Amino acid sequence: MNRTQYQIIAQRIFKSENQRVAVEAVIFEGLSSYEAEKRFDVPKGTLSRNVRKYKREVQYLQSVVAA
Repeated sequence: MNRTQYQIIAQRIFKSENQRVAVEAVIFEGLSSYEAEKRFDVPKGTLSRNVRKYKREVQYLQSVVAA
């Protein structure tokens, strides 16, 4: 998954730009969810949930492509 593909998926599943940027930092830059929540002013606990949501979406899309 590259950043362009990430942006397409993230725009569909996350409403807030802060959440999209924070999840991107966790996925591509290796930040912890806790650190990204602080850095991008995302409510506590939200980012872990959003990272899981993104990963489930990617798994779903990969299963569709493989079918």
